[in-house]
Amino acid sequence: MNRSSTESAEEIELLERYPHFKTYKACQSKAFMTGSFTLLMGTACSFLVMDHWFQKFKPTISKNWLIAGPILVGTLSAYGVTMGQTIRCQNMWMAMEDRHSVITSAQERLEERLREEEES
Repeated sequence: MNRSSTESAEEIELLERYPHFKTYKACQSKAFMTGSFTLLMGTACSFLVMDHWFQKFKPTISKNWLIAGPILVGTLSAYGVTMGQTIRCQNMWMAMEDRHSVITSAQERLEERLREEEES
């Protein structure tokens, strides 16, 4: 087995047990990076919009909302994006590991495996 020296014994054991773990790990990493990018861009864009709105309409609400509002918008949008990506990664991994997929539930897969074992 040619594994790089940077992989620990735990990671090697995990890869032997779940052969598609690296693909799942890469998908999760991409999901978190996408969420981070969404946080930054959502916050920056909503700050620019709110700043323009404050300058144009001069509302009587506190200027603290000029900071808190965009942070809240960025956080909520990043949470939604990251959660959606994470669910996609989980479904992909479960389908790759032949556990279950969105189409076929775990119970149906288990019954299918039991039938195959009885036939052989």
